[in-house]
Amino acid sequence: MANAETQVGLDALLDAILAKILEQFPTFQTVEDYRDDRDRFSAPACLVELTQLDSGPDDPGTGQLAVTARFEARLILSFRKLAAKKEIRKLTGAFSHFVHQNRWGLPVGPAQFIGAAPDDITGFGGDDRLDQFEVWTVEWEQTVHLGSSEWTGDDTNITEVYVGYAPKIGPDHVDDYTQITGQAK
Repeated sequence: MANAETQVGLDALLDAILAKILEQFPTFQTVEDYRDDRDRFSAPACLVELTQLDSGPDDPGTGQLAVTARFEARLILSFRKLAAKKEIRKLTGAFSHFVHQNRWGLPVGPAQFIGAAPDDITGFGGDDRLDQFEVWTVEWEQTVHLGSSEWTGDDTNITEVYVGYAPKIGPDHVDDYTQITGQAK
């Protein structure tokens, strides 16, 4: 992410993820984030949530906060689907491959697949009605820059570049620097 234009809101990121999932997996009848009514949806379904924000790996040098955003996608098939146990595993493999290295068309770091496993739909209230589904959760993380970049706007255009060579660097050696682009004032 060497681009200074890396500002992405979390809503925009989730919207892009959902759109790409729908595009890649048109057989999903439900693709949503933060579903309030967790026991009424059409399967097959993919329910996505941002579950964690950790300190990112590198400061982008833009005044933004680099975070590692962790996501979970619950893939849900009806147990009535023929060979549901086998089909959910095939779907999980295809979905995991799709997620890995995906940037969702946005200036974010490539998604890093963490893992996938069967899920008893944790957080869905333990409702017995949900036992009628085969569910796997796929986890991934990726770097996202939160906040505005200091390097955008009209007042941040670089017009002059100077180079200095150690040990003659710093404020005491301004006269030792060589201009390599732009025009001196």
